Amino acid sequence: MSDSHPDPERYWKHRRRLAYTAMGALLVTLAAGLFFELRASNLPLIESLGWAFAVIVIGYYGNNAIEAFSRPKK
Repeated sequence: MSDSHPDPERYWKHRRRLAYTAMGALLVTLAAGLFFELRASNLPLIESLGWAFAVIVIGYYGNNAIEAFSRPKK
């Protein structure tokens, strides 16, 4: 019988790239909100983008913490 559980390490490089891209996009979004003059109609979009990118970054680091905690101690 083969193990049908997927390998969690298979897409780890892609998750890391997604998290780093989201970090960069979060910084760009923050800079746009702080340093550029924005119309009031654009503020909900900037806020939503910031939250979306933050969720990706928090999920990445949360997953790292859970995997580190669940590894057997040496």
